[in-house]
Amino acid sequence: MASDDVDFSIQPSMTLTRIRTWFILSFFVGASINSQSFEGWQALSIKPPVSLLLETGRDVELVLTLNIKPGYHINSNQPEEDYLIPTSLNWQSPSLPLKSINYPIGELVTYSFSSEPLSVYSGKVQVVSTFHVPETLQKKPGALLGSLLYQACNNTACFPPKTISVTVPLVH
Repeated sequence: MASDDVDFSIQPSMTLTRIRTWFILSFFVGASINSQSFEGWQALSIKPPVSLLLETGRDVELVLTLNIKPGYHINSNQPEEDYLIPTSLNWQSPSLPLKSINYPIGELVTYSFSSEPLSVYSGKVQVVSTFHVPETLQKKPGALLGSLLYQACNNTACFPPKTISVTVPLVH
């Protein structure tokens, strides 16, 4: 074929393949951008204590303050509906036995998306965890690691659940 005889026509199968490729790429890029913006967003912030002072043979209380942003609420630890995800605090404390976690009583509020009142937290909420410090606890540097699972909502809808990590330095 001479240079004047080059075929510049577009083959239907090539066009369809390119359209599919661009569609798939744009879908994943859009989904990625959307998930990144939501993943980085938090409806609340946690204020753990600066440290936890341990005295062997005694119980110690750790107060975790949840600051929920205005315009949002989170489900209480005992939501009224089975489909709602309760706020839940979990600690990884193999050498520091957990005795109890005390959640505040939720406020009953009716929203436009639910005909029944829901048990929620808003504003500033404190969750109190009690640990027992064994006599045999070794005095070495460390930290108490935990995670808070919550489901945030505004007045019209609820968002996917999120988990926030919590670290509290231990002092002997």
